[in-house]
Amino acid sequence: MVTVEIGLAVLFVLAFGNGANDVGKSVAALMMDPDTAAFKPKYAPLIWGGLFSGLGSILAIIISVRLFSAFTPQSFFQTTPGFSFILAALVGAASWILIATLLRIQVSTTHAIVGAIIVQAIYLLGASSLEWTFLIWRILLPLAAGPFVALFGVYIISRLFHKRDTEVDEASSRRLGMADWGSAAGVAFARGVNDAPKMAALGAFLLLGTSEEGVLLPYIVVGVAVVAGSLVWGDRVAKTLIGHTPLHRGHRLKAHAATAVLVSAGSYFGDAFSTTHVSEGAAAGHHGKKGRQFLGSALRGMALAWMVTLPAAGLLAIVASILGTRFWG
Repeated sequence: MVTVEIGLAVLFVLAFGNGANDVGKSVAALMMDPDTAAFKPKYAPLIWGGLFSGLGSILAIIISVRLFSAFTPQSFFQTTPGFSFILAALVGAASWILIATLLRIQVSTTHAIVGAIIVQAIYLLGASSLEWTFLIWRILLPLAAGPFVALFGVYIISRLFHKRDTEVDEASSRRLGMADWGSAAGVAFARGVNDAPKMAALGAFLLLGTSEEGVLLPYIVVGVAVVAGSLVWGDRVAKTLIGHTPLHRGHRLKAHAATAVLVSAGSYFGDAFSTTHVSEGAAAGHHGKKGRQFLGSALRGMALAWMVTLPAAGLLAIVASILGTRFWG
């Protein structure tokens, strides 16, 4: 029972880091001074984003059933791993996300979780222990393709409705403000729907049960922790995104709408998208200079996720596994 409680505590820390690192990305534009484009600390946007991310995290138990199944440890492996392995994976992912948040660096929770599982498995159990066909088609390919799908989708929409951008600028500031808050809520909700099942699937495994309660409790833990993380540290990453957020409202609304729709649909159909990179791809997809100025940043973010986040979380998981074996046997 103590080990289960430890596991759920680590799950809380992982979800806390997820809320701290992710929610600020959804509401960064709401924390930007409209005149100077400088960061303007506000708690209302963090509360707004945290509540919708928390709501998405809870409703994911209904919406993201396929994604939950994809991230159960049994899906990743030829044989079911042990409790200590999943606990170490949670520690590795949580540690990396917290480190990145403290350094004000945005990272992908999905890459951290996948890296913590795959790298640790290769080191401890060998590459043959993994279900590579499943991993490639259901996890790695959607992770890699998601940003480009968003980029091309927004590009096509932007080309089709290019002449209407001026109409958006001439609309009332009140309607534009409401649209900004609404689109931020949509992205925050999609983040919760997308990330919660990935974390809850590992938490449910730690409960060693298949009852409804065994599934519900991890979702509640994740939902509460995401809201807490957004309120406590949500402004850290948001501050670094000022200057990397589309200033043109029409551009921003299209990018947010594409992110919310694509990520939510992917969660329903069980595709392991990274909301962070889908959002970056959507921002880079706008027609003309507005999109090109975000393309380099999006490509760098994707490269760093595969070259830094994924292996770093895996190495931290290996360290956690070694230390756990040394101290607890």
